[in-house]
Amino acid sequence: MENKNNLPSISVVTESEYNSILLRAVALIEEGKTTIAKNVCKSVNSTHWQIGQLLHEKKLESTHGSRVVRRLSEDLKLRYPKMGVSPRQLWNMKRFYERYQCSDAKVLRAVALLPWSHNLLLIPKEELQQVVKDEFEKYEKFHGDLD
Repeated sequence: MENKNNLPSISVVTESEYNSILLRAVALIEEGKTTIAKNVCKSVNSTHWQIGQLLHEKKLESTHGSRVVRRLSEDLKLRYPKMGVSPRQLWNMKRFYERYQCSDAKVLRAVALLPWSHNLLLIPKEELQQVVKDEFEKYEKFHGDLD
């Protein structure tokens, strides 16, 4: 519907209708933020997993591979200055891969969703693997499949 100036007319929205629109928009934004965060975690962890796998497959150990890891860190920092690719982080990526490479699919899916800093805390704690799996199963039962 247009008025005499050929401008679209503005529909009147009640306060209640507006609040409904606002709540739905907020819910959509929050849902989007959650999806983005999960996808970022998955992507970061996948990248760390693959780098860790690469270092593992090259059989790099701290005794004879430290020079290679140090050089890799320096070259990656030049290319990606904002990314955490210190030698320590590269060794953590290798430990991450080695820690979970034989884990079942539920554990792998659960750790893929965790922020990297949380995974770093879990790597040395072998007994927590079952706890992570159990909590993931409870979450899936309540919220449904996470993929």
